[in-house]
Amino acid sequence: MPKQTQSLAIASVPMQEWDEVYTPEKSLCEGTIFPNLNLPFYKADDGGPCAAGADPAARDLFQISCIGFMINDLTLYLDTHPDCPKGQSLYRKLLQERLNQLSEFAHSHYPLTQSSIVTGNCAEQKYCWDEGPAPWEGGDV
Repeated sequence: MPKQTQSLAIASVPMQEWDEVYTPEKSLCEGTIFPNLNLPFYKADDGGPCAAGADPAARDLFQISCIGFMINDLTLYLDTHPDCPKGQSLYRKLLQERLNQLSEFAHSHYPLTQSSIVTGNCAEQKYCWDEGPAPWEGGDV
């Protein structure tokens, strides 16, 4: 007797369309840049630690993290919608904003990335990765 196979399910996933996006701060806290994807699924809202804090360096790092999250989430969208002009435009805008924020952070505090060494306030544009406290000395990571 021939063996029979059965299908358990067939998935149907609608194609995402462009919609409004959250602010950088809200997107990081919600875990998506798209409000239309922020659907309840055993959602627990404990008010989590989604705040910048009072320290100026911590606030600046929070802003850099918010923009970085938006870039990462938008990259996922653009993987499936590479020709979306609104997505491409926002992506370019966010990349430039992140570069500006990294440069401002390096100038105000200390360099966070290799490229921000030359945009910060390193004396005579020397290699100054060692300026500022290390993480184990209380520096921000």
